[in-house]
Amino acid sequence: MAQECKFGEQARELLPREKMEDSGTAGALTSVELLAVLLKTGSEGCSVMELARRLIDAFDGAEGLFRCDYREIEARVARYNAEHPAQKLLGLGHVKCVELAAICELARRAYDERETFDRKKVIASPEEAAACFRTVLRLNETRERFWVLPLNVKRQPLAVPQMIALGTADGVSVHPRDIFSLAVRWEAHSIVVAHNHPSGNPTPSKLDQDLTWRLFEAGQMMGIPVRDHLVLADEFYYSFAEHNRLCPPPERLYLPK
Repeated sequence: MAQECKFGEQARELLPREKMEDSGTAGALTSVELLAVLLKTGSEGCSVMELARRLIDAFDGAEGLFRCDYREIEARVARYNAEHPAQKLLGLGHVKCVELAAICELARRAYDERETFDRKKVIASPEEAAACFRTVLRLNETRERFWVLPLNVKRQPLAVPQMIALGTADGVSVHPRDIFSLAVRWEAHSIVVAHNHPSGNPTPSKLDQDLTWRLFEAGQMMGIPVRDHLVLADEFYYSFAEHNRLCPPPERLYLPK
């Protein structure tokens, strides 16, 4: 089999960097070509374009790579090499994986900032609260996260939603003290809390309901009411307040009415 030509020896129209310059936009490049520009070089017997193709194949598409942090990139590269000994991903050591992860994180953050956060907006409905939390919800998030939105006396945000816990694909562990210590730090008059369901199903679990009741009760004690608890999933959300499930039944309340 003839050895592949080196990247710099290919026809100009096949070189992604030159293609970008000729077209005047990165939008003219395919995902493989864009990744090849970032990788810069291939390895002996494997052009950078072929390396980019293999890498995207290893993640089942550019979106799969986009979602990963550097440890996940390293693990996926190692697995791919074990499964494809004749077509290994060479030259992708620790440093290169960290660089790729940094680029992916930068892209995710840019996407996260797609909506402008308005601190003067009154949060008067679950829909407005959900829109506020979506300004910090990552695209294609694979892990549950828990946020607190501190509000002033006019129900305006005192800050962007504050993430206090990062969980797994199907759960996140939080404690009322962490939530209310943040609320006290921001001198919040009230709060709205939220977490996401990566599964795409916003239906709350029994643990979600139990946590909501605990937070409601703690808020009554602290004098910092919990206005709502939202479960976010894709374009949908579930509001405990909207479904009259924010307040626990009377037998659970240990504070006088």
